[in-house]
Amino acid sequence: MPCVAEFPQLERLFLREKELGFRFFGLEVKGLLVKMRDVVKEKKTTFPILLDDRRLAREVLQIPGTPTTFVVDGQGRIRARLVGAVEDIDEEIAEVLKRI
Repeated sequence: MPCVAEFPQLERLFLREKELGFRFFGLEVKGLLVKMRDVVKEKKTTFPILLDDRRLAREVLQIPGTPTTFVVDGQGRIRARLVGAVEDIDEEIAEVLKRI
């Protein structure tokens, strides 16, 4: 799971942004519930992870691969989509949030 490498950064981002009123979710698009449970436990992840066991998100959201990160505003509009691993996702997301 390529996105697992980003989990520590995502956890820090989740904790910080939660205080500001943002919602943050992970999405497992391959339907691997058991594997994701193990990863969440190992990485001590507290942000919610949604399971796409019907694999609809990849098509609907046009996810070309993982990891893909979306920033969605309060009206449900996708404001940014980061495809692939991002070295400093916290900085990238902070820049997007400044523009919203």
